[in-house]
Amino acid sequence: MTQIIKEEHIQLKDKVANWEESIQIAAAPLLQKDYFNKDYVDSMIKSVHDMGPYIVIAPEIAIAHARPNENVNKVGLSLLKLDEHINFSDNSHFASLVFVLSAIDNEAHLEILKKLATILSDKETVQSLVLAKNKSEIINIFKEND
Repeated sequence: MTQIIKEEHIQLKDKVANWEESIQIAAAPLLQKDYFNKDYVDSMIKSVHDMGPYIVIAPEIAIAHARPNENVNKVGLSLLKLDEHINFSDNSHFASLVFVLSAIDNEAHLEILKKLATILSDKETVQSLVLAKNKSEIINIFKEND
C-alpha cells in the first residue's frame, strides 16, 4: 500500500463544506500529478449523485472512485483526513477518511480495493487513522499494515 499511497497524496483538514468538496479536495493531489483529468473527478461525484452514498464502505470511511476509463492515466490512491466528518446522505453515511482511487483497469482497481479493505477492516487501524495528527503518522500506519 505504501507504494500506492504517498505522503504527498495525503491531506489533513479540519472540515469541508460538503461531500462533493471532500471528493474534490481528496482528488486534488492526483489530479495535479496527472493521474486523471477533471472529468474523472466529475464522474466520481456524479456516481454518488446517481447511486447514493455507496462509497461510504464503513463508518468514517469513504472510497471515491469511478469506472476506469480514458480519463485515468495512472493507478493511484489519495486521502483526505478530516477532523470533522462529513455526511454523504441523511446522517447515516459519514466519513472523516475520504480516499480517492484511480484505476486504469478493473484488475488494478480490485487489487487496491482488496488491500485497502483488508487494512481498513481492523477497527483499531481505522481509529488510529482517524486520530492521526500528521501525514507521517498516517504513512506509518499503512507501513505497519502493509
